[in-house]
Amino acid sequence: MMKYLFLPYNISISFRRYFQNMKKVSSASRKYMRLFLPCIVCFSWVMLITSLWAVPAQSHSLSDDSTAKAKELRETASVKTSVAAIKMTVQNVDVTRFPEVRLIVDAFSSDGVPLDTLTIKDIKVVENGVEKKVLSIDKISVKERIPVDFIFVIDVTGTMQAHINGVKSNVEKFVETLVSRGIDYRLGLVLFSDFVEKTYQPTTDVKEFLRWLSTVWASGGFDEKENALEALAETKIMKWRPPANRVALMITDAPYHQRGEGGNGRTKYTTQSIIDTLRANSVRTFCIAPPTIKEYKTIADGTNGIVFDIAKPFATILDQYSTQLTNLYAVTYRTDQAAIPDSLNVGILDQNNREIIRKIIPVVEIGRKLIIENLLFPTGSFALPDSVYELEVIREFLTNKPKVKILIEGHTDSRGSKKGNLLLSERRAHAVREYLLRKNIRPERITIKGLGDTRPIATNDTDFGRKINRRTEIVIIEK
Repeated sequence: MMKYLFLPYNISISFRRYFQNMKKVSSASRKYMRLFLPCIVCFSWVMLITSLWAVPAQSHSLSDDSTAKAKELRETASVKTSVAAIKMTVQNVDVTRFPEVRLIVDAFSSDGVPLDTLTIKDIKVVENGVEKKVLSIDKISVKERIPVDFIFVIDVTGTMQAHINGVKSNVEKFVETLVSRGIDYRLGLVLFSDFVEKTYQPTTDVKEFLRWLSTVWASGGFDEKENALEALAETKIMKWRPPANRVALMITDAPYHQRGEGGNGRTKYTTQSIIDTLRANSVRTFCIAPPTIKEYKTIADGTNGIVFDIAKPFATILDQYSTQLTNLYAVTYRTDQAAIPDSLNVGILDQNNREIIRKIIPVVEIGRKLIIENLLFPTGSFALPDSVYELEVIREFLTNKPKVKILIEGHTDSRGSKKGNLLLSERRAHAVREYLLRKNIRPERITIKGLGDTRPIATNDTDFGRKINRRTEIVIIEK
């Protein structure tokens, strides 16, 4: 078909060259020939159009097999695109049933949408370069207690008051949602305009966080841009818990200053250098900002976060954000290592052996919290059986790591008096300590603390909630 398209052009060129080389033809004859040339070209166009009538019949005569093949190729391409688009972050690791290892991960598409399902067929786990069989993949429950430190980074210039009020009105519900979904949270705060105005270190007390915000009244903003990059850089000086996942939540309606620009704000950072800084400090950044300011999406994408439209109701944004953050899976595999290691070098691949994530996960680190999942006491009881598998894992761990010291925390549900629950939780922690002492762990390595019903991880309004609130947690306090 392509030869027909070039036919008029080729004929016209041939005739021009022919007549230009006819030495004996008079100039008058050449004049008439040039007048006749357009007719030749028009004729060639007629030939082209006539020939094209036959093309539709030929091009649309694909067999049913060819059509099905084309459809199959399109579907295959779609599947491959979907698989390639999976993104993950490793949120935590659980070794309390060693040698089984549980990686707590969140999985989402490239545009930040949480995956509804994740199956064994979707991924592979590699430890120290060796593939390990994935035993199971399950949605996590509230019992997992994933530690996350959140730093709210809030623009406090004139147009932001409504959004600041939105944080004040919805943060308590946000925290309740996090707790109900198994997040062990702390909240910090950075306030900024053309400069960083105030920085507050993370706290577990949401009332204290609200007191910080209660004194804020948006004002100023003498130029369009604000100093968001310097505010994000404050995450370098935050007192993060060693095992906690680090999250910055940027809230602003303004673009930001970069290195070398004029205006009232000054910064040494560019978009790329702040991404490098955040990644170096393992800070995942979510941005609540106008979608028209593309730089915030660049920062979010560069740190495995996403962007939310600040024009939407703040309650909706925080609900979407908490859903995104708590869409977690436990990927369980069996390691060949003889004892709990100081760290795990793991990678997760997709079904086509493309690497989704690779990470060295510290296991023995100060602040690492181990929940003894099956050590759930009956109501009012602090008795332990003679052998508890999870405590045997802890005993072996302490035997292999003679410098490690631990804190045992006892917890109760809300039934009974405050004083009685405090005493009961101390007795539960003491029972675990005595179990380990009988296994030849030295007493100076074990501290206990009873917390009563002051730190529930689920509602006390249901039997299930009360059951998992009656728990024991072990925290590494020295290594």
